[in-house]
Amino acid sequence: MDFGLNETQELIRSSAEEYLSDRSPSDFVRAMATDERGYTDDFWREIGELGWLGLIVSEEHGGSGMDMSDMAVLLGEWGAALAPGPLVESAVVSASAINAFGSDVQKEEWLPSIVTGETVTVPALVGMDGSTDPSAMGVRASETSNGWVISGTSRFVPYGNSADLVLMPVETDAGMTVFAVPIKSAEGTVNINRVKMASGAPARDIEMNEVVVPKAAVLGEAGEGVDVVDHMMLYGAAARASQMVGAGRTVTDRTIEYVKDRRQFGRPIGAFQVIQHYMADMTTKVKSAKHLADRAAWALSADVDGAMASRIVSQAKWAANTLMHDIVWKAHQSHGAIGFTWEHDLHLYTRRVLSWRADFGDSDSHIENLGRTL
Repeated sequence: MDFGLNETQELIRSSAEEYLSDRSPSDFVRAMATDERGYTDDFWREIGELGWLGLIVSEEHGGSGMDMSDMAVLLGEWGAALAPGPLVESAVVSASAINAFGSDVQKEEWLPSIVTGETVTVPALVGMDGSTDPSAMGVRASETSNGWVISGTSRFVPYGNSADLVLMPVETDAGMTVFAVPIKSAEGTVNINRVKMASGAPARDIEMNEVVVPKAAVLGEAGEGVDVVDHMMLYGAAARASQMVGAGRTVTDRTIEYVKDRRQFGRPIGAFQVIQHYMADMTTKVKSAKHLADRAAWALSADVDGAMASRIVSQAKWAANTLMHDIVWKAHQSHGAIGFTWEHDLHLYTRRVLSWRADFGDSDSHIENLGRTL
């Protein structure tokens, strides 16, 4: 496997770095961390115009027809800038699930508007107990002559307040089924309750009481929703790993620059051996995690056996969870007190990395998956 960037990927990387350095500086990230919506219409429209929301959507449905290896390049820069907005949730997790399991009619209806940014689609993968176990979602649906009636609560739905379509795993008599719920126009009672997240990214608990959806809202087949959920978890974990590595790379680069300039006892603190060990350790961990994240993206782009792809993705997400966590705390130790101040940007990365560790499977769940797939 050659993880060097090809010409197209280098263009994606350089254009993303240039755009995000201009449009997503730290003051914008800070403002969006306290914003009710978490991103602006202008920002979302612009990244749609850049083609980022349709990177892995087929050309037939308005996208670029690229693969996850290409998307991983973009996500690395997205994470490096802590850019706000549901790029992973809508353009990766949801778009790939619709592409893999949706009917021709569903693809034609939803994918083009996801590509333009007109429709924000997010997954609801956390149940009432806070886990991502498909059997513990806490939402149930009953079939009627006209469609389905859904009741229950999905927790911690990312960008649930701005989503137009929510991909929701629901228990039915046929078994686990994933529904595409048009949350803003649903017939029935929908309560969307704010959840305060340490990361600053918006999340909502979505409570539904006898919400009616048509039969055409089923994504895939009724009773076969576990496969859809596994797909979303797989793509989400791979995407988040690339994003976390991007954040870790920025933290490492900025910390190295800081220890070169910060002087104590008459010399730069980077001259002290323990600090040099920290910098070497952080750099090595970023490179290791990036290799695994790139391999995970490759596994979802190539014709790799499902169990093997699942194992590779779990390796990448576990590594990102563990190594990026170590990196941000070594960065805090190297910065000293200033790294804990609100005015410094380091806490923005720390909060985001700590929150992302739980997304699409925490470290324990990926270790368990590695054990199952060996």
